[in-house]
Amino acid sequence: MLMTLLDPTTATFAMLTLVASPVIPADTSQPIACLSASETRDAVSDGKVMQPAAASRHAREAAPGEVVRIRLCRLGDDYVYVVTTLKRDGRVARVTLDGHSGKVADIR
Repeated sequence: MLMTLLDPTTATFAMLTLVASPVIPADTSQPIACLSASETRDAVSDGKVMQPAAASRHAREAAPGEVVRIRLCRLGDDYVYVVTTLKRDGRVARVTLDGHSGKVADIR
């Protein structure tokens, strides 16, 4: 009965939105929170993480391309760099690096 009150386009959109919404269990991973520019500068100057330029080099070695974005984030108690690269063929890669060592944790 509710479907008759909505026009077909709205009803279809509502159903697709419900079906396409990802279900993410709450206990799968730790939340990630990215730092501001000043917080990033403080973490670098305190020696907690490597310089963003060094993280950028590590990311380009793992996923060659142009770095279009780099962010320092907290993942639980650890720092990670999340680096987005654009490859020559137009594909985008997101590289997650350990903030202190630069070791690649994940490439998507």
